[in-house]
Amino acid sequence: MPDRWSSGTKGAAWSRRPGAASIRLCAGAGSSFAEAAVVPAVAAVPVDEDVDPAVAALIGCCVSTGVGAVLKTASVPAGATVVVYGLGGVGLSIVMGAVLAGAAAIVAVDRSQDKLERAARIGATTGILAGEDDRETAASVREATGGGGDFAFEAIGLRSTIELALRSVRAGGTVVLVGMTPLGVRASFDTFHLVDRSLRILGSNYGFTVGALDFPRYARLHLAGRLPIEQLIERRIRLDEVEAAFEALRRGEGARRVVFYGAPS
Repeated sequence: MPDRWSSGTKGAAWSRRPGAASIRLCAGAGSSFAEAAVVPAVAAVPVDEDVDPAVAALIGCCVSTGVGAVLKTASVPAGATVVVYGLGGVGLSIVMGAVLAGAAAIVAVDRSQDKLERAARIGATTGILAGEDDRETAASVREATGGGGDFAFEAIGLRSTIELALRSVRAGGTVVLVGMTPLGVRASFDTFHLVDRSLRILGSNYGFTVGALDFPRYARLHLAGRLPIEQLIERRIRLDEVEAAFEALRRGEGARRVVFYGAPS
């Protein structure tokens, strides 16, 4: 357990040990790598026993965040054109959600060719390899969508890609912000452009998820073959491989790695 707790700005919880780095914890919880955790009864949600535990772990995190952003936050209708910026676990889950919603076109945007290929395997219809010039990326998206998507999802949490998403939708389009920025980050947009083109901006925190209802629902969809969550799993690793997994994450390599205690690589 940490030697000291404190509250950071806007309620962020921090764990500190003397002489060590401070770690910001999500919702003040720190059991991510524990073999067991004490939770309130409402947080223990049963799912079908046929669901792979690795798949269940992702349902409890990136899948609910991404699929929920499509189905619950944005209510994407069948036939819509969807643009997705960022193809980590959440972005790929947005792609799966768009497929589930019946989107006619799904344009995936990332700087990794490997991630674009993974997105194509789960249903993206077009992949765009983003470069350093955001104007070129926006132009490529508008060309691929015939003038802009009906919906653009930002799943990175960067000011630049938030502003890019706003330039990637047609008149009447909707931008959904799913990626979490650092505290204090501000994005800019032309207010006349926003109003004149009747654009909408929606925030989506954890896909509006109600665990008791949505976890079993997504599990059933997976078992029915409609949510290929297994495609998000890059590797199953041991706890002693976590640091290498974090390094791969920092480099933007691969998809999700799931820790199994005592399991082989």
